[in-house]
Amino acid sequence: MMGGKCTLSMALPPRSHQAHGRRRIAGWILLLASCSGLAAQAGAPAEIPYPSIETLRKVQLGAVACARENSAASCSQAKALADPLIDNPLLPSGCKDLLWTITYRATPADRNTYQRREGLEQPAESVVRTCQLREAPTPASKAGNKPAAKDNGFKFGT
Repeated sequence: MMGGKCTLSMALPPRSHQAHGRRRIAGWILLLASCSGLAAQAGAPAEIPYPSIETLRKVQLGAVACARENSAASCSQAKALADPLIDNPLLPSGCKDLLWTITYRATPADRNTYQRREGLEQPAESVVRTCQLREAPTPASKAGNKPAAKDNGFKFGT
């Protein structure tokens, strides 16, 4: 298996008296293990970065420009900025819903109605707030709020 290609065939070898069920199962397990090992080596993607606030802000401004200008250029730019972020596995589902809404609604219309503009501006306003990376609290800030180990607050046994 030097080529890195692993194909599974559904055809089983003909049954013989020597081919017992345990051997067949062990053979399938080895085949699957070797295929999954190759898939892990070949398909190991580079680490995907979390989108920066600047990137999210560009998506927001692109969607707002599409809502206000109602032109093909601004709407295609809004789609081009939001579409790659939908496939980012690090983003939460609420963020992906907003990005999908932007890509779906970012099309020029005959009349730029209030409903069309609001349908694009509302998700655009929420993109940065919903999609930004949340920082975990630092351990030092948690330690300062905890009572001492011996103090249970009731002063029993002292």
